[in-house]
This record gives sequence, C-alpha cells and structure tokens, in this order.
Amino acid sequence: MSWDQLRSSYDRVAASYERAFLDELAGKPRDRQILAAFAAAVTGPVADVGCGPGQVGAYLRGRGHRVLGIDLSIEMGRLAAARLDAAAVADLRELPIPDGAIGGLVAFYSIIHVRRRELGGVLREFRRVLRPGGRLLVAAHDGAGEISADDFLGQPAPFVATLYGLRELSRAVTAAGLDLAAAERRSPYGSEHPTFRLYVEAVRPG
Repeated sequence: MSWDQLRSSYDRVAASYERAFLDELAGKPRDRQILAAFAAAVTGPVADVGCGPGQVGAYLRGRGHRVLGIDLSIEMGRLAAARLDAAAVADLRELPIPDGAIGGLVAFYSIIHVRRRELGGVLREFRRVLRPGGRLLVAAHDGAGEISADDFLGQPAPFVATLYGLRELSRAVTAAGLDLAAAERRSPYGSEHPTFRLYVEAVRPG
C-alpha cells in the first residue's frame, strides 16, 4: 500500500477505533504511571500529536493541562475536538504550532506512521515547537522493518507502520537535539497486539 493512504484509512475506521481504544488506558497501569509522571513534570500547554479520538490527551487534560490534539485524519480530529481543548488536522512532519510554544508534546504510536528515513526530521519538528525545558514523550512498537495489512479493525483500510528498537529510538531523539530523560521497553498486556512497547522521554535543552 501507499503511505499516502493512511489518512483515508483512519478516516474510515475512526468510529471503530474510538470504540476499541477510547478506554484503553484503564487496562494499562504502566501507561497511566508514565503519563501521570509526564503530566506532573510539564508546565504549559501540551500537544497530543497523532491524537486519534483523544484518549491520551484527555488523560493529560484531566491532570490540569490545556491540550491541543493534532491528527492526520479529519474524522479523528473531529472526535478529539469533543474531548480536548482544541484539535487540528495536520501532518506531524509540519505542525501548526509556533516555535517554542508548548511545554509538552506526547506522541503515542504516531511516529510509527512515518518512514524510518523521516524519523529524524519529525523529532526535530517536535523539538522546534517545544520551549526550552519542554518535555517530549513518545511511544512506539518494538521491532525492525515495516508491517503492512490490507485491513484494519475488520474493515478494508490499508495500514502500514514502522517498527523501532529502543536504542534506535533513543539515539534518534538525542540526534534531534533533545536530552534523553528515560527509555523503557515493556511486555504487551493481554489485551494488546503482541509487540513490546517502547517509551522514550526527552527534554529540550534550555
């Protein structure tokens, strides 16, 4: 499939995705711990990049932050707008945010939807919008290469994703000019797709 089909695929499955994942954090205690610690460490507004229907951003909003959701999918953006302070439809490679405007950026499983060769540019874009001292938290699936499928959530929606290694992702973050704060790999929960999960947190130097 073409990477350019991801927008239409997510538009097609948006309602199904919302039903499947809106309450996912209830069954993911480590994710809640990581997000709670991130929320406590961040000051200022937060961008949830690749926000989907807004479940992660809503968790952070419930901890006192103003949250802007950004998603490639028009339908996902519409769903997120009902849960967050605002939502925008945009490509994560070119965020509609001024330089140094936000205190935190969370990207849960959105960087899997860029080609490996584009990762460095995406992370530099994340750095651009963070203020000095601002924090980045990314999550990804562990692995090598790419995976693709012709259907997603039981619907004919072509899907492609890049898998990363923890060391690879950590090095990419530091190469983008961010200071690595934490890097973690966890086993999948029984309710999840059977890939290990990666979490990398970094800070923009002051």
